[in-house]
Formats: sequence, C-alpha cells, structure tokens
Amino acid sequence: MRSEDLLDRLQDHPFKPFRLHLSDGSRLDIPEPGMVIVGESSAVIPSQWGRDDDGRRLARHWRTVALSHMVQFTDLDETVDGKHRKRGR
Repeated sequence: MRSEDLLDRLQDHPFKPFRLHLSDGSRLDIPEPGMVIVGESSAVIPSQWGRDDDGRRLARHWRTVALSHMVQFTDLDETVDGKHRKRGR
C-alpha cells in the first residue's frame, strides 16, 4: 500500500471507521483518523485501546507497521467478504 492510500482513507469526509488488514492476517481497527501517524514507508497505529477516567478513548499500546504489509481496508461494520456482521445485542 502507498502512504497516499492510507492518507486518503483517513481524510475521507465524513470519516468512516475502518479495519486495516495486514499481510500476517492480523487486523487493526481505526476508529478515529487522528490516531494514526503516517510516514513514507510505515505508520504508527494503536493496537490496544483503553479509556481515561472521563471515558475518553486512549491508545494503550501501538505498533509501527510497514505500509508494504497493509493489504486492504474494510469498514468496521462488514467482513472481508463484504457481508455485514451481526450487530451487538
């Protein structure tokens, strides 16, 4: 993937949370565009989330991921094959 591909997705208006699929089969959820730092060949992406005392989302752990290992995007409300996930109860 190119940095432009990731930046374009992060700058979509309105922003739509998405899942980033990596070449090793892992996935990272991107709920907010400001949580990703994009470089020329890699990006810093939160891998574990928490909440502060006021309930605001915080990144607890993060990963530096090579852009070349980013395979595809999917919306958080769909699976890789395009079928929608069942909503929580």
